[in-house]
Amino acid sequence: MNRRKFLKTSLYSLGGVAAATVGSTVFTPLVCRETMCFDPNTSFWALAHSPETPSLSENVRVDMAIIGGGLTGLFAAYHFAGRFPQMKIILLEARQVGHGASGTNGGMILPQTPNESFEISDDEDTHKYVYEITTRAIRELQALVMAEGNGCDLILDGFLHTVRKEEDLDYYEEYVEKANRLGLPLEFLTDKETADEIGTNAYYASVYDPNGGQVHPMKLIHLLKRAVLKKGVTIFENSPVFSIEEGKTVHLTVGKQQYQVKADNIILATDAYTSKLGYFKNGIIPIHSQCAITKPISKEKLSQAGWKSRLPYFDSWNKLFHLILTPDNRICIGGGDAEYFFNNGIHYHGDLNRVAGLLAKELARIYPVFSDIGFESVWNGMLGMTADGEPSVGVAGRHQNIYYALAYNGQGIAMTYLFGKIMADIFKGKKSIWENSPFYCHPIPFVPPEPLRWIGANFALSYYRYLDQK
Repeated sequence: MNRRKFLKTSLYSLGGVAAATVGSTVFTPLVCRETMCFDPNTSFWALAHSPETPSLSENVRVDMAIIGGGLTGLFAAYHFAGRFPQMKIILLEARQVGHGASGTNGGMILPQTPNESFEISDDEDTHKYVYEITTRAIRELQALVMAEGNGCDLILDGFLHTVRKEEDLDYYEEYVEKANRLGLPLEFLTDKETADEIGTNAYYASVYDPNGGQVHPMKLIHLLKRAVLKKGVTIFENSPVFSIEEGKTVHLTVGKQQYQVKADNIILATDAYTSKLGYFKNGIIPIHSQCAITKPISKEKLSQAGWKSRLPYFDSWNKLFHLILTPDNRICIGGGDAEYFFNNGIHYHGDLNRVAGLLAKELARIYPVFSDIGFESVWNGMLGMTADGEPSVGVAGRHQNIYYALAYNGQGIAMTYLFGKIMADIFKGKKSIWENSPFYCHPIPFVPPEPLRWIGANFALSYYRYLDQK
């Protein structure tokens, strides 16, 4: 039983429920004060924050209000402003742009959705389709970045998926054969070939994908921020949305002063935080995951490690580890554990010292030469998970004016670009382009309420840990 099927089964069996439609999870009255209480972004990437834009200081009337200043919100702003320059668009961010998952992730850019990542989830046609549109999104993202002068350490030389267990070798060899027949340009690497690429004998094999790579998340955020400001979008930081009143005109209450925003349309670009807006609270599961980064490593030390290709990679464990080597020779490592806190908790109550020990142990296992290197920064981030692992993008509401893009399940950078584009297509009346995709208005499965949700989520996470240690 794979991760997706197990998580879905464990959550459903506790609640005795079936998948619900998007409509049944969207419409919930909202009064939320927790948006003023976000944990600080303590990631290494946050050091690259740009000066803040002013917060909202008056009542406004707009064509489009985007809630959330991460990659989803900024890519949506970019696509909408580029295609509909006559629209008055504002973006409302509760703290600073990139405060959430977009500025705390591990920096990897990956094709596919989690459901289709090195797994043909349902059928071969869907697998090929999702790979092709996500790799196209990566190339379009690259063109956008280059047009804006790069400056975000974007490197798209590919990545490796490393095989952690010997018994998985046959599966990955067979998968690559199927993928090649479908036209996917993947390559199976033996243990020796893998060691030649990344300088470690810790893996039995790997799969090389030339479509993907890495980026400095916060530098990308601020490149996009500059781009959308140039296109005429107004960004209000430190402007949390406290309430949403749906209607032909959507009414938002924003900030401590309770300024009123009247918008013809809104975009929910809040992923793991979405339940705190009263939306998808029975479907989106906020999961906390951590990363750490070293100080710059000397060329001599790196040479001893033998990571010649500098390719980023992630392993085949259920609670996987992922690593990148930055242009200034830091190693960022993340994963290996994940936590869920009661009632869709967005506050981190874990122990970063324990996490640092876990990540240091894994880094030393992969590269013994780094056993004493230590970390400059260790931080927590959040991602939005669902019971079936499928992202969803679409439009909802009685007046069809509530757009949303969410549930990236930990694989979001390429998908956020794509979903921003899809929402603009839907707004343009071109939804038929996407209606047959697996994520267009994909029903978010219902997850039982607390305490069953906490029991189910933590049971699944514990079982993953058990499987990895077998």
